[in-house]
Amino acid sequence: MKAHHLQFEKLIDINPRTGTIFFNRERIALVSVKALGILRKDLIRTLGMERAKGFLMRYGWAWGQNDGESIKAKYNWDNVRELMLAGPALHTLEGVVSVEPDHLEITGDSLHFTGYWRNSFEAVEHIHHFGLEKESICWTLTGYASGYLTSTFGKEVIVYEDKCSGKGDPYCKFTGKTKDLDENKFNELMRYYKADSLITELDRAYHEIREVNKNIIESDQIQQKLTNMSLEDKDLSETIRYVASVLDKSIIIDYYNKIVESVFITDEHRLIYRSWTNDFSYTAEQQNGIATFPIRANHVNLGRMVVVSRDKLTSKEQLIIKRALSVMTIQMFHQWKLTHTLWKKKENFFEEMLQNPDSEAFEKRSYLFNFHPESLNRMLSVKVNPDTQCAEILKLLDKAYEEKDVFSKGAYILIILSGEEAEAPNAISEDIHRLLQDNFPALKFYIGVGRKAESLRILAKSYLDACKISDFIHLAHPQSSRISYFDNLEHVMMLLKGTDQEELILFYRKIIGKLVEYDKTNQSKFIMTLKSYLDHNGNLQDTANDLHLSIAGLRYRLERIENICHTDLKSGTGRFQYQLAIQIYYAIKIDHNHKKLLM
Repeated sequence: MKAHHLQFEKLIDINPRTGTIFFNRERIALVSVKALGILRKDLIRTLGMERAKGFLMRYGWAWGQNDGESIKAKYNWDNVRELMLAGPALHTLEGVVSVEPDHLEITGDSLHFTGYWRNSFEAVEHIHHFGLEKESICWTLTGYASGYLTSTFGKEVIVYEDKCSGKGDPYCKFTGKTKDLDENKFNELMRYYKADSLITELDRAYHEIREVNKNIIESDQIQQKLTNMSLEDKDLSETIRYVASVLDKSIIIDYYNKIVESVFITDEHRLIYRSWTNDFSYTAEQQNGIATFPIRANHVNLGRMVVVSRDKLTSKEQLIIKRALSVMTIQMFHQWKLTHTLWKKKENFFEEMLQNPDSEAFEKRSYLFNFHPESLNRMLSVKVNPDTQCAEILKLLDKAYEEKDVFSKGAYILIILSGEEAEAPNAISEDIHRLLQDNFPALKFYIGVGRKAESLRILAKSYLDACKISDFIHLAHPQSSRISYFDNLEHVMMLLKGTDQEELILFYRKIIGKLVEYDKTNQSKFIMTLKSYLDHNGNLQDTANDLHLSIAGLRYRLERIENICHTDLKSGTGRFQYQLAIQIYYAIKIDHNHKKLLM
């Protein structure tokens, strides 16, 4: 007997008198595909996708196994290959699916069988009720093929889908293998056929539902406790301690890896958290049972909750955390609103923070303003002349640079630069100047940029730098807008901070002011000659070589400098005065590019 000899007319036996239908000597009942689809839908909704899959695969296995045993006993088959091919023929004749065998290889005790399924009723019904899936869904078909091949081949065979129209593929393609050909895949799928009966599945589902209800009740009780703590105006730290004790896990509330509040139940958890934040890796997160949960309210990022534990969170623990997060979010948002009320304007907060850089309270509250003191920051100061429109300028800058911290303090408008802009502030400084000049062309702006900072203490120094630089360039160049940077003025910053800046300007003009004017009028280079002579510690030969002059020519220039400035270059006091005046002169001399841009 060959597989293609199977004919529907010879296999079907209908008896209208008794109301029975036999196919391949087995009584069958005609059931609409629509009804089977409804059954499938109800199974999935009752048991869940995974359990329904197992049930339908086992149902298909029993069906295929019964067909295999029946067809094997009824006919004298030419060989095992024909018997294997009879399964697809029967499946097609029964109206379940059109089967097209592709490759069949039998080697001893091993079987490798591939083919195509077209017009799968399962795929059609599943898409109708649930839409396309990410995984294959012809579970009854794979069960049938597995049961049939196992019963006729004599060894366990597992069939799976490589492609499935139920997940959007153009057709369904199946592969059947014995265990020795793909043991991992075999064991993965065989577990569905080893599962318990439908009654057991329903019983298990019932117990799971009962457990879920129990968890919900317990988590509701914990939420009520947390809500009462919030109503009693308990601190966030007390809430975290309570949640940590309930879960027996370490709980951390942080903001960009900066701890706001924490409860570590072991020193090991503290080390795990620090190591994870310093050198984040997904593997470390998985191995150490680290779970993170964002905390947001009204589009405001308040931070995140980090849970550290050696064990993976159970569904009950996740439910408790979800309840706790809702209460913590309310507490943190209330604290955020309270802080913004306490410091009605951002400038009040930053003013107090910069005056108290060692205060731990400011470090903890800085996250409320989306400010990270441990990151790279730098202060930029804008001084305006005249200062009658400072309020309008502050409003313009605050709107133009919404993502930045812009505030005013006294005569200065201050902006905190962060990240790449703090590393290289030239572009943003010039952008700010252009914006101000375009909108207020009649005003003069003196922009000072302080030193780099990676802590509140250094940021306070950067703030003083920026303000002093703004004052200095205002005094030095009152008639034109300027930008200057700490990097250019670092060598005289101590003088700027500790001395009357106007006195410094007067001193520089007294010592070398006439020389500067002489160079401008006569296009001479006496200032450059003086600087080179001082840089070479008064060595005539080195200075002459540097300036490409003869010794006689250099002596002439030095005599002219002494005559113009009325100060002796040969005495120690004279050289010191010249050296200091030169430093001040070059400190207030803005780069040529900035001159061209700003004047």
